[in-house]
Amino acid sequence: MFCMSDYLDATNEELLKDYFSESEQMVDNLESNILAIEQDPNNHDAIDEIFRAAHTLKGNSATVEFTEISHFAHTMEDLLDEVRSDRVKVTEDVVDTLLTALDVIKAMLESRTNGSIYGESVDEISNKIRSMIPDGSGKSKAAPAPSKPAAAPAQQSAPSSASSGEIVVALSEYELAELKQGCTDGQKLWAVNVVFDENNPMNSVGGIQIYAALKNRGTILKTEPDFEELYEDEFHREVVYYIASSNDANQIEDTAFMDDVTISVDAKCLDNAVSKEVVGDRNYAAETPAPKPAPAPAAQKPAVEQKAEEKPAAPAAGGEQKAPAKAPAKGAPASGHAQQSSILRVDSKRIDYLLNLISETVITKAAFNQSATHLADMLVNFQTLDASFKEKVRKMFEQLPQYLDEIQNGVAVKDIKTNILNEFGDIANYFDSFETKFKDLNSKFHSSTQNLGRIAGELQEGVMKIRMVPISQIFDRFPRVVRDLQRDLGKKVTLQIEGEETELDKTVIDDLMDPIMHCVRNSVDHGIESPEKRRAAGKDETGTVLLKAANEGNMIIIDVIDDGGGIDVEKVKAKAVSKGLIHPNKVLNDQEAAQLIFMPGFSTADKITNVSGRGVGLDVVKTMIDKLNGTVNVTTEKGKGSKFSIRLPLTLAIIQGLLVRVGREVYSIPIASVIESVRVKKSEINTIDNYEVLNVRNEVVSVLRLSRLFNIRTKEEGEYCFVVIVGSQEKKIGIMVDNLIGEEDVVIKPLRDQFTQSPGIAGASILGDGSVSLIIDVTQLLELGVRQEIEARQENSLAD
Repeated sequence: MFCMSDYLDATNEELLKDYFSESEQMVDNLESNILAIEQDPNNHDAIDEIFRAAHTLKGNSATVEFTEISHFAHTMEDLLDEVRSDRVKVTEDVVDTLLTALDVIKAMLESRTNGSIYGESVDEISNKIRSMIPDGSGKSKAAPAPSKPAAAPAQQSAPSSASSGEIVVALSEYELAELKQGCTDGQKLWAVNVVFDENNPMNSVGGIQIYAALKNRGTILKTEPDFEELYEDEFHREVVYYIASSNDANQIEDTAFMDDVTISVDAKCLDNAVSKEVVGDRNYAAETPAPKPAPAPAAQKPAVEQKAEEKPAAPAAGGEQKAPAKAPAKGAPASGHAQQSSILRVDSKRIDYLLNLISETVITKAAFNQSATHLADMLVNFQTLDASFKEKVRKMFEQLPQYLDEIQNGVAVKDIKTNILNEFGDIANYFDSFETKFKDLNSKFHSSTQNLGRIAGELQEGVMKIRMVPISQIFDRFPRVVRDLQRDLGKKVTLQIEGEETELDKTVIDDLMDPIMHCVRNSVDHGIESPEKRRAAGKDETGTVLLKAANEGNMIIIDVIDDGGGIDVEKVKAKAVSKGLIHPNKVLNDQEAAQLIFMPGFSTADKITNVSGRGVGLDVVKTMIDKLNGTVNVTTEKGKGSKFSIRLPLTLAIIQGLLVRVGREVYSIPIASVIESVRVKKSEINTIDNYEVLNVRNEVVSVLRLSRLFNIRTKEEGEYCFVVIVGSQEKKIGIMVDNLIGEEDVVIKPLRDQFTQSPGIAGASILGDGSVSLIIDVTQLLELGVRQEIEARQENSLAD
């Protein structure tokens, strides 16, 4: 038997990965276009795009048997179809309903991602969607499903009826026998002829959708066209499915008929069918009779029923639920996924570029192989020459006594020299030819090494570009966030986005959503004033938040700028003092005071709301950005607005590091954290209140000895030492090392097991000589260094 491979197994991990990746894109596409039609209800391109995205999401969900998503998306699609047909106008209520429905779909997808099924009731939102559909559209709540119309003319490959009433199939006798053998006890062989609607926007996936539906009725043994052709992005007007099933014709036809997808369905039992080979030359070109009209299918049950004791799935992170539909919070990103997306969509030109570099690598490899062969030959040649040279020298020394005797016997010295030169004169040039060949080989080897270095550099850059994705992947989510925030807070805010095409590493993108989210929410909540206050201050009642990204060297700068009231630094200072975060007598300038908002537990909100007031937010921004080896800073001007500025490395996989030596160990310090390095006399390092400090251009900087921090034995000799000054935000510290080695690209390897929690160490790297270099975590050093330095000095003083 030749049963088809079950490509559409709902447990197929690769299929599910593709599904979740595409669904995430569809949801983002839906959200951005819904917001677009809110601004311009006559934007028919956006309306068509919304309908296509919802239709694709419905079809894809049915394919992987996520019926709760497919059914709900179908309900949403009915309303979108009415909007597309201009029977329903785009109003604020329609947009709100669509966005709420989209939040439900997000929650359903999140539940499926986490391995569960969304368990909350969607009746309220579904009924609201149906109430917006005009009664005459045929899609109202009570509208019955349309019956299957008459069949279109069949293709020659479809089963046909002969004049005697027998069914003839366009299969060989052997193929028909094989198919019948595929039927188990109680099953019959059916040929299901399906005619598809070419006007369906997603007509190329109709064959796959019916295949997924018919799986529930039996075992699909064969399709015409072949299954591989159905999986291609092409429209097939008519498809015949050969299925082994114990169901009757009506059940099979009801399953295979889908509104907006199929025109007609005809199921024929092939138990008494005959092959075209059997009937010989008889003419069976008659048209297939029209299939009998199918009754309206009953409401379908979900493929997986919920158990009563099953707990409802949790809403999206940060979700604020509405009763009783309990949809997730408006604009809340589905950040609670069990796994981050591991799929990257890459421009084929970048792959072609890498393939070209790989071809160059193969050529360079051949050059190295050739050089290695020549080197082996030269080694043999050298050994031969060396043996011959030694033999020549031995003979010369054996001849010396004879030459001395000849001199004593009166032979002229001149004649002796002539004889020596004639016999051993070539010994001085014995290795000349070898030297010439060796120089030539060395030149080729050096050229190949340079070429390999160039290719390796371009490969590194090419692979990094593959990992680079546009920051628009997260920027595009913020129009919805700002829209919902301004409504909740009673404000008017316009979001402007610049530099969304800026690219950075996928791993950075994954961890950047929350920090930017907190900054934007802070700008809308604390920064932008109410319309009344803005009018009183002579401002436009609509505030502006600018989300901007740009490249600066190997760093990316992300700015969140608002034209609000700015940060009240006096209020910030008072709040910090009342919470015990700073000493009342500490003198801070306005810039330093503004940075206090990043301290844990800090909030200037007068009351707790859904948006702010719990003291959780900007300290998360600082923590997350620090983990990404970046910095975050805020500048403000009272009455004019504030700016949050985030600086991040483009990638976390490869960084530029400053290699330093401490004792016999080599450490890497990220160049992004290095301010400067100085060579100073040890006598210039002073001690103040148990702190070692260095005066650098009239600025006092604390000095930390890595040798003491990591218990490394080092010789305290020499008059001079090197101090690398590193900084994070407004803090600075000097790291004393023995030597500076130089700058080098460092590939970060994470530490595992017992080394994972090593303080002050961010990872490790393997150097060119094979040795391991630990990578310094500057942020942790700033927190740990001074305390451990004091403890170490105290221990040393006690030991003395």
